[in-house]
Amino acid sequence: MEINSLTGDTGSAAATSKARLATDFDQFLMLLTAQLQNQDPLDPLNSNEFVQQLVSFTGVEQSIAINSNLESLIDLFKIGQTSSAVSYLGTTIEADGDRISLANSAASFSYILPNNAASTSIVIVNENNDIAFVGQGNITAGTHVFEWDGLDANGNPQPDGIYKVTVAGFDTDDKLLSIPTVISGRVTKVDTVNDGIQLTVNGISVPIEEVRSVSESPTSVP
Repeated sequence: MEINSLTGDTGSAAATSKARLATDFDQFLMLLTAQLQNQDPLDPLNSNEFVQQLVSFTGVEQSIAINSNLESLIDLFKIGQTSSAVSYLGTTIEADGDRISLANSAASFSYILPNNAASTSIVIVNENNDIAFVGQGNITAGTHVFEWDGLDANGNPQPDGIYKVTVAGFDTDDKLLSIPTVISGRVTKVDTVNDGIQLTVNGISVPIEEVRSVSESPTSVP
């Protein structure tokens, strides 16, 4: 079981902006000093312009400080998310998803019919989008589990790997049905990525927000 952090940013955006602002401010002070030293005593520079520029720098600095605080809050939130996600390790989850893992010529998923259908079709394709299986599905409203033995429609065995599943159907009024597919399996890994938490189930990454249910695994594997 693994916990990984895959955040892509190696530095704080607020820190980078602050460093750039410091450089710009130093240049501003150098220019201001040079102008004051070389100004015409009979026609001194307008101090209002300097004041406005200083106010502008102050406003930018405050914005950067606010962004820095927000980044800190986001980091704390991510830490809390990761700590919470650790509890998924070793559990069995059900999640929305359309990818399955064929291992030892066996794979399964479920699909949910919102109401009775006139017809349904199950299509499974490999990673090259080649059709690996086509068959008829259940037409009764409710949740149905499909067990695939890794054979195509002609009885030819397909290699183990990751496959994509689609269930399409029409209701009794010949209208296309929206049929979600659900995968299940044991969580073996937790990743922290830029856009959230990813759980690994049967070698497939599942966004944590797609989880439908969590249950205790029948056996505990270290």
